[in-house]
Amino acid sequence: MHHAFTARALLKQLPVRIESAAAYGDRLLLGTATGALLVYQVSEASADRPAAVTLIETKKAFARRSVEQLGVIKEAGVLVCLADGLVTLHDLHTLSSATPLNNTKGAHVLALHTGVDHIDGIPTLVSKLAVYAKRKVVVLEWRDAEFYKSFEYASAEKIVAMQFSAPGLLVLSTAREFLTLQLPRGQWDDLFPADTASLRTVAGGIAAGSHGIDASRTGGEAGGTAQTAAAGGGMWASWALSLSGPAADIQPTIARMPGEKLLLCHKDIGVFINAAAKLCRNEHSEPMMFTRAPMGITYTSSYAIAVSRDSGPPASGDKHAPPRFNVEVRNIATQALVQTLLLGEEEPAQVLNGGGGKQVWAVGPHTVWRLLPAPIQQQVEAVLAAEHYDEAISLVAQSDNILESEKDELSTKIRWLRARWLFRAQGRHEDALAEFSALDATPTEAISLCPERIAGDLAEDPSDDELSEDEANTTEAAGDETASHSCEGMQGAWKEALYAVMRYLTEHRRWLQQAIKDDKRELEYTVRVPAEVDDDCDSSHGDGPNDAGASDIVDDNDNALPHVRLKRLAFLLEKMAIPVPAMAQMVDTTLLKVYLECSPGLLGPLLRVQNFCDVEQSEGLLLEHGRFLELVDLYHGKGLYRNALQLLHTQGSVAGSLHGTYSTVRYLLRLPADQFDLILEYLRWPLQCGLDRAQARESTGSESGSEDDEDWPSPTTVVAMVFADDRPAAEAFPRSRVAAFLRQFSSELVVQYLAHVFDVWNDESTGLHDDMVSAYLNLIADTLGSDVPLAEDTVRGAQLRQRLQLFLKSSHSYSPERALAHLPDGHLFEERALVLSRLGRHEHALNLLVFSVASLPLAEQYCAENVTQYPSVFVLLLRILVAGPPPADVVDNESEDIRAARLEFPNEPAAPNTSEQVETVRSKIHRQFVGHLLSAHHQFLPVPDTLPLLPSDIEFSHDMFVYLRSQLCTLDQDMRTSNVVSSLGAAECLQAKRQLRRMQSSFVSVTETRTCPHCLKRIGSGTAFAIIPEERRGAGPSVVHYSCWQRSKAAQSRPANGYTANGSGGNDASASDNDDDDVASEASSQSEHRPTPAPVVEIKWA
Repeated sequence: MHHAFTARALLKQLPVRIESAAAYGDRLLLGTATGALLVYQVSEASADRPAAVTLIETKKAFARRSVEQLGVIKEAGVLVCLADGLVTLHDLHTLSSATPLNNTKGAHVLALHTGVDHIDGIPTLVSKLAVYAKRKVVVLEWRDAEFYKSFEYASAEKIVAMQFSAPGLLVLSTAREFLTLQLPRGQWDDLFPADTASLRTVAGGIAAGSHGIDASRTGGEAGGTAQTAAAGGGMWASWALSLSGPAADIQPTIARMPGEKLLLCHKDIGVFINAAAKLCRNEHSEPMMFTRAPMGITYTSSYAIAVSRDSGPPASGDKHAPPRFNVEVRNIATQALVQTLLLGEEEPAQVLNGGGGKQVWAVGPHTVWRLLPAPIQQQVEAVLAAEHYDEAISLVAQSDNILESEKDELSTKIRWLRARWLFRAQGRHEDALAEFSALDATPTEAISLCPERIAGDLAEDPSDDELSEDEANTTEAAGDETASHSCEGMQGAWKEALYAVMRYLTEHRRWLQQAIKDDKRELEYTVRVPAEVDDDCDSSHGDGPNDAGASDIVDDNDNALPHVRLKRLAFLLEKMAIPVPAMAQMVDTTLLKVYLECSPGLLGPLLRVQNFCDVEQSEGLLLEHGRFLELVDLYHGKGLYRNALQLLHTQGSVAGSLHGTYSTVRYLLRLPADQFDLILEYLRWPLQCGLDRAQARESTGSESGSEDDEDWPSPTTVVAMVFADDRPAAEAFPRSRVAAFLRQFSSELVVQYLAHVFDVWNDESTGLHDDMVSAYLNLIADTLGSDVPLAEDTVRGAQLRQRLQLFLKSSHSYSPERALAHLPDGHLFEERALVLSRLGRHEHALNLLVFSVASLPLAEQYCAENVTQYPSVFVLLLRILVAGPPPADVVDNESEDIRAARLEFPNEPAAPNTSEQVETVRSKIHRQFVGHLLSAHHQFLPVPDTLPLLPSDIEFSHDMFVYLRSQLCTLDQDMRTSNVVSSLGAAECLQAKRQLRRMQSSFVSVTETRTCPHCLKRIGSGTAFAIIPEERRGAGPSVVHYSCWQRSKAAQSRPANGYTANGSGGNDASASDNDDDDVASEASSQSEHRPTPAPVVEIKWA
C-alpha cells in the first residue's frame, strides 16, 4: 500500500442535512433534506493557499421535499433533480425554469450518459437520461444539445441500479440479476444473477476465501458457492443462497469506470464489463474483491474508490461508540488495495467525482470531504520503494497526470527495474530474462546480474537499483558470499540463475547467428544509460501528503502537465545500434563461463562450431580448469593452429588426457590443405616417436606393444591417417613433397603412401612412379645388402622383389632410363630385364634371363608377354639359345648356370667340375629347351626364320616332328584360304559386269513433245519428273511430272513405287524410293514392297 489520497474536510458541521450531490467543472452542487440547493465554487490548491470551496448561491425552494438525487447534463445545459419521486429538469446556468417530467412519477433511480453516436453516418453528440418509475424505464434523448425524443420501456421487475454502458445500451440491476436494455429497440437481455456466488463464477470461478477474503465474513455465500460447484448445477443455481445472511439488505451496485467500462458489484465482489456488456476477461481476469461491501463507488483514471462501513472495533475501545466509515482505494488494473482512509463517524451520503475523475468527493450528512491525490511521482516512487512494480506500471499507464509521450518511457523503465528485481530478489530468473528479451535489452544487462566470476567487468552491486541502504548492504553481502563459491560449492538459487542465463544466452546466440547469416552488421538494442537527477527532484519526495504538491500535478490548464522525474528512474533507456560481432563476442564468452560452472559437457559443442569467444579470456579460464581438449577446439576455431599443436605437443609428453601422439595426429587431420608446412613441422614428432618405439621393441625382442600403444600410433598408422586418407585435404597435398618428407624417415612409408596415391587417386605422374622404384630399391638394399646373391634372399627380400617386379610390369608411367640407372650391378637381373623390355632392348633382357639368371622358363614367360609388341621375340630367344653366352657371362655366372641346370633338370648327373663340362651341360640344356620352344610356340617361329638358326647336328626329335607337322598344316591352310578368296573375288567381278550391262540396256527417251499423262502438259528440260516402271502400268515405262506423281500417290490407298529424275539432264538420274517418297533407282530392288527388283531405266534426251 502507498499514500494515494488525502481526505480533507472542506465543509464541516453544515446546518442542513445533505442528501445528494453533483459536481461539474469548478462547481459543487449539494441537495439538502429541506429541498434547498447549495452551489459552491471549488478553488484548487496553489503554492500559497490550500484547496477550498466557497458558497456562491443558495436555492431554498429548489424542491418541495428532500432532493434525493442530482445529475448534470453539461452538454445540454440541464440539471436533473429527483425529488419526491419526480424528475425535474432545470437550466444548469440559472437553476430556474423547472420542467417536471410527469411520466416519471414514482421514480427513485436515474442514470445519465453523454457521448458521440453515429446517426446516419454523421457523428452526433448524444445525451441521454434514463429514469425508472413504476415498472417502466423512461429514456430522454438530446442530440447536439437539443431535446430530441423520449421513450418508455416496460419493466417486469423493480430496478435498483442502472448505468449506460454505451449510448444505445443500458445496464440495469434488480435485486436478483443484472439485465441489459437495448435502445431504442427496447430488447431486454439477462446478463447474470446479482449475487456473489454467480459473480465469482462469471469472473472465473474464484473459490470463497481467495484473495484474502474471510469465509466466515461472507456468511452463507462460501457454502453456497461450494455446494454449487459440487453439485454442478450451472452458473445460476445458487443465486438464491446469497440473499440470506447479515448483508442480504445490500443492493447490487453499478458504477461507471474509466475506459467505457462498468463495475457490477454485489456486496464485496465486482466484475467489469465493457461498452458491449461483455466481461473484460483480458484486462480483468479476476473479480475485484473489496474488503467490505461498498455503499458507493466512484473512480479516477487509476483507482476505484469505494465508501464502506468500518466493521472493526472503534479506536476508542468503546463498544457503544458509533461506527466509523472508510474510503477504500483500489487499483483498477491490478485490483490491489492501495489505501484505506478512515472518515468521521457520520455516514457518507455518497462518493462522486468531477472534472472527468480529477475531483473526488465524499459527501456525508453534514460534512464534505475532498480526496486530494498525492503527486504522481510521489506515488510511483512509493510503489517502487515497496517493490510493487506491476502496481507502478499500471499506475503510470492509467494516470491522466502524465504526458502520453512519457508513459511508454516510464513504463519501460519500471519494467526494466522489475526484471532486475525478479532476478535478484524473487528468484524468478526465467520471467526476468523473458522481460529483458521483451524490452530488447542487451544481453549485458542480464550478464551484469550474475556473480563477478561470470559477469567480469560488467558485475555491479545490487545497490545500483536504488534500493535502501539496508537492502543494498544485505544484497551486496549475499552477492559477495555467493561469488566466493567455487563450481563445486554452487548452491540452489545461483545455480538455477546460471541455468536460466545459459538458456537465455543460448537463445540470443541463435538470434545473433541468424543476423550474421543475413549479413547484418548491427542490431538495435535498448541500453541503460545513467542520467543526472536534478536537485529539486528530491523536494517532491516526502513521507506525507501536502496540498502544495497536488498543484504540481493538477494545474488550471488541464493540458499543461509537467515532466515526471523520479529518483529511482534516474537513468535513460536509449536505442543503440551495436555491432553484431561485439555482441556475439560478449554472449559467447559469457556462455563459456556459464558452461564451465554448470555444464562442462557443453563446452565442446560451443567451441567446435563458429564462435566469437574472446581468446584471451577463454584461454585463461580453460587452462585454469584444465580443459585442454576444449582449448584445442577454441584455438582451431580461431585459426590458431600452431597454438593448438604446441599445446598438444606439450601435453602429449606428460600424463593426462592428451598423453601420447595420437591426439596430435587426430588434430592434424582437421587442418586444411593450406597448412601443409605446419602439418609437416608437427608430424615429425609422431613419426620419430613411432620409429624410436619400434626400434626399442626390436632391441628388447618384444613382439607386442605396451598398453599405451593406442596413444602412440606406429608410423604406418600415422601415414595412413594423415596422408593416405580420403579427406579432400589429403588429396590436395603436394605429393612429391610428401614423398620427400617421408623418405627422411623410412622408404617403407614412401611405398605405403605412393601405393595409395596410385591405387586410389590414379596418379600417373612420372616423378612419383620413379620415386616408387627408388623406394623399393632402397628397401631391398636395406634388407638384402648390395651384393647378396638370389639364393640367399630372405623372405622379406623375396616379397619386396616380387612387389617391385609387379610394379615394373603394371606401371607405364615411370622412366625406364632412370630406373635402369638406379638398378645395382651384380644382381636384380629379373628387374633389369623388365626395365630393358620397356626400352625395347629384348636381346639384352633375354641374355640376362638365360645366362645371368639362368632361368629358361623366365625367358619363355618374357617372350610370351612381349610377343604382341615384338612378334619375333621367340626367334630372338632361339638365336640366343643356339649361339650360347658371351665368354664374360660364362666365367661370371658359371656356378649359377650349373645350379640352374640342376634345378631345371633333376635327372642330370653330378655337377661338372671343368669349364668344358659346364659348356657341355649348358649346350645340352639349351638344345632340349629349343625343342620345347619349337613344339610349344611353333606359331611364333616361322620356318624361313627358324630353320637357318638350327645347328646342323641337332637331333630330329619328337619336338622337331611336331614343329614341322604344324608348319606344313599351317602352309596348307594358308593355300586353301588364298584359293577361296581368289574365287570369291572373280565371282564378285563377274556379278558387277552383269549389273552394268543390265543397267546400260534400259533407257527412256524424253523429247520436247512428250507430255505428262496426268496433266497433259509438256515435260520440259527444267522440270522434275518421275518414271513409272512398266510393271505398274502394264505397258512401257511412262514419264510424269513429279508433282503429279505425288498427288496420285497421295490419292491411292497404297503408295506406288516410282522413279524420279531431274529434267536438267544426266543419263543416270534415277534414284531409289523404298518408302514411295523419293525417285526410283536401282536401289529399289531391295524394297520390302517389291518381291522382284525393278528394272533399271536409263534416261536419254532426244
